[in-house]
Amino acid sequence: MTTWINGQLATHIEVSDRALNYGDGIFTTILVKHGVCRDLTAHLVRLQQGIKILEIAQIDFAALAQQLAEIAKDHSIAVLKVLVSRGSGQRGYSCVGCDEPKVMVTLSDYPSHYLAFQAQGIALGVSTVALGLNPLLAGIKHLNRLEQVLIRQQIDKENQNDALVLDCQGFIVETAVANVFWVKDNIVYTPSLDLSGVSGIMRDNVIKCLTEQGFQVQSDRYRLGSVINADEVFITNCLLGMVRVTSIGDAQYSDNKVFTLLDKLINHE
Repeated sequence: MTTWINGQLATHIEVSDRALNYGDGIFTTILVKHGVCRDLTAHLVRLQQGIKILEIAQIDFAALAQQLAEIAKDHSIAVLKVLVSRGSGQRGYSCVGCDEPKVMVTLSDYPSHYLAFQAQGIALGVSTVALGLNPLLAGIKHLNRLEQVLIRQQIDKENQNDALVLDCQGFIVETAVANVFWVKDNIVYTPSLDLSGVSGIMRDNVIKCLTEQGFQVQSDRYRLGSVINADEVFITNCLLGMVRVTSIGDAQYSDNKVFTLLDKLINHE
């Protein structure tokens, strides 16, 4: 793994950095394929949205885009993570005077087990760790990921690949690492992310593609039974692309008509 901070190779950050102390920042994770950052514009737009919401000082997006393109060009498949911290500051929550954000870019290998999921599908559990509701932060990829850490701990203990995650009121949100879609009677459903969860770039791509293909897409707050009783289920994120769900607990899914269509249009474009 190789890391750059503000364009320079680095191996450490200051102990006063607010990303370390308060999770004060945002991030995005980019797939590098055939030397190109996939959906780069969308990733940069999402970073810009997060910066605006958190009121972090502006960064040089032109320089960042150039840096990412330069790193990506030598790699057939890899992962680039861009993390924007508000920067170093005084002790305490106040961010007064924190006007020099840090941009951390990390290059990592592509997760090999994702290739198996893409080929074979994925079985999901159902996590008992519930997500809190926070409309101020819902949708953005902020650095406060302790809920996801607890969810992943449970997944690892139960020897699962991933798990469906509900909010504290019992509504479906996402999985530990991906957005979720399901199909019932040729209507496609996906949870609303107005109160919690991450609005994924691949999720947006899928919704756009479905709409262009004439599918009805509904987004709302749904109980677990809605997805359990679905005809087919699939999950999405930028690294995975689209992956079909073979089971959720005891429920099995073998119908993949919508997934197969989307897979041809998106994963193998």
